[in-house]
Amino acid sequence: MRTDVSPKLQPSKSGEPPKLDLSYYTDPDCSWSWALEPVIKKIRAEYGDQLSLAYKMGGFQDKWADFFDAVNQAGHPEQVAPHWASVAKRSGMPVDERIWFEDPPISTYPGCIAYKAAVFQDDKQAEQYLRKLREAVLTERRNIAHQNILFNLAEETGLDIDRFREDYLTGPAQGAFYEDLEESRGRGIISCPTIVVRNSLGQEKTLIGYRPYREYEKAVEGLATTPLLKMTLPSIGDFVRESYCVATQEVAFVYEMAVDKALIELEKLCVDGQVFKEEKAGGEFWRSKMTS
Repeated sequence: MRTDVSPKLQPSKSGEPPKLDLSYYTDPDCSWSWALEPVIKKIRAEYGDQLSLAYKMGGFQDKWADFFDAVNQAGHPEQVAPHWASVAKRSGMPVDERIWFEDPPISTYPGCIAYKAAVFQDDKQAEQYLRKLREAVLTERRNIAHQNILFNLAEETGLDIDRFREDYLTGPAQGAFYEDLEESRGRGIISCPTIVVRNSLGQEKTLIGYRPYREYEKAVEGLATTPLLKMTLPSIGDFVRESYCVATQEVAFVYEMAVDKALIELEKLCVDGQVFKEEKAGGEFWRSKMTS
C-alpha cells in the first residue's frame, strides 16, 4: 500500500497560489540531476510563480559497499567515472569525473542531510547551497561526503555556520532527510532525478530520469486546470544574477541559442563588468559581480 505523500500547493512569491506543484526528488551527487539543471532553469524562467518547485532529497546511495548499478554496470567507484563522462557528453554540462579515482564519495547521504540543514535557515540560500554542492562534487572534485567540505560550502553560501553545524550534527536535519527518503520510497521512487507534477485537483504525472524539455512542458501544460502563460525571459545579465551561477550550456539551453553564440553574449557581459567567468571541468561558469 502506498503512503499518501501528496504535495500541497504553497503560495507563490506574488501571493497568488501556483497553478501546479513540482516535487523534485534529487541528490547533490547525482550526475543526471546535474544534467537537468538547464531544464529546471528553463522551466522556472518560462513559467515563473505559476509553478511551485520543492526539492526532495532522494538519497541515491547510502554506502558504496551495497551499491550496484545494473544499467551502467557500475559497482565500484572508478566505474562511475565513464558514466559521468557520458552524462557530460549527452547534456553539455561540464563534469570532472576524476574525483572517482582521487577521492570517491563513500555515501550521498551527507550532502542530502546538509541541504536539509540549509533549508532550516532560508529556502533561497538552501537552493544556492544545493547548487554549490553540485558544483563542488561534479566540477571541482570536492568530496561532499566530508563534513569539512559541507561546512566550508555553507560558509561560502552565507549561512549561519554555527546554526548549520548544530542542525547538521545534532539538530533536525537528519530527521528531515529521512522524511524525504520515506516519502520517495512511499511513492515508489528509487532513482534520481524524478519530478512529480501535481495540480490542485490532485491529478499528477511522474517523470522519471533525465528527459527532453518538451516532456516536462507537456506535463505541466497538460495538468494545468487553467492555461499557463509563458513569461518573457529576462536579459541574460539578469538571468545570471537571478540564478547565482550558470554554465554556458545553461544559458544556451534557456535562450535556445547555439553554445558558441551564448559564449559570445556572456563574454560581452564580462567585458562590460556585469559578470565574471570561471573555467573549470572543461567549461565556463558565470557569476554576477553583484552576488559574488
